Amino acid sequence: MPAAPRVTVLMTLYNKGPYVEEAIHSVLAQTFTDFELLVVDDASTDGGLEQVKSIQDPRIRILESAVNGGRATTANRGYEAALGDYIAPLDADDIMLPKRLAKQVAFMDTHAEVGALGTWAKAFGAADNVIAFPTDDIGARGQMLFGMPVLYGACILRRSVLDKHAVRSPTGWRYPGEDRLFMLKVGQHTQFANLPEVLLLYRTGEQNQRHGRNAVDDMHHLYRAVFQQLGFTVSAREIELQTLLHDLGDAPPKAAEVRALCRWLNKFKAMNRRLGLLPVVELEAEIAKRWEGLFHRIAPFDAWAALNHLVLTSKFRENFGYWAKATKDRWLGSTR
Repeated sequence: MPAAPRVTVLMTLYNKGPYVEEAIHSVLAQTFTDFELLVVDDASTDGGLEQVKSIQDPRIRILESAVNGGRATTANRGYEAALGDYIAPLDADDIMLPKRLAKQVAFMDTHAEVGALGTWAKAFGAADNVIAFPTDDIGARGQMLFGMPVLYGACILRRSVLDKHAVRSPTGWRYPGEDRLFMLKVGQHTQFANLPEVLLLYRTGEQNQRHGRNAVDDMHHLYRAVFQQLGFTVSAREIELQTLLHDLGDAPPKAAEVRALCRWLNKFKAMNRRLGLLPVVELEAEIAKRWEGLFHRIAPFDAWAALNHLVLTSKFRENFGYWAKATKDRWLGSTR
């Protein structure tokens, strides 16, 4: 019997037919060759599975599904079936750069304390930007409340950590963000790290799970689960306020909401300092950055709400000029 591969590249597939062949060929072109590519199909209906079957390479292994079970259930099938010491997820519409596996395996082999190692990514398609992540564990944990500590589709996972602690995706979860909840579970048992190098091309556009959905409603569902998993007790109203720190295309908050958000953030920071669940310095730096960004979203639309923000912030002098200009521009625009 042949030896098990060092790495299982795990690809869950559901109706990504236009992109899956490019994704697969990016795996087969890796400079690190001791891997299997495990494709778990979730009852695709667009011919994508047939495209995978047409690629002849002994390293490709396919699991089929009779019915659609959702992304989390499909990913869990993959974790159970993976043979490698490491599991490297890749979304079926993304592209691995050739040295990704080689660099990740080399790091993991020499850093036994790390159970999840990500990389930076380059967005393409509907967006064009570099997605960067903190390199160390404490920096990654500092942004866990707001997003991923490592990008799921760019990470490599130590399978022994997943198996020892029965870490799996939340079965039955049907909203975007199951990979974030999964990564929070991973972080309960091991350390994070990120390579400060773009090793993944991340495709953005209509094929993404979040496209066409109610982003605010989805974020409310996700935050409810995130706070619960992290161990914080929060109300539905506090979840609504927390969501204001994300630019989800909704209307900027009014003055009363700005004041309520400030009270909630002060309460939450005090709660975290007391419980010690997230690194204080890094978390509060991220909160401050998002609070500052909220002002720049509000100022062009609502002078009173922006003024409330100015009064509540520690950067009154720095931001007053921007507020005055935005208010003047809006007034001049309304009189033309």
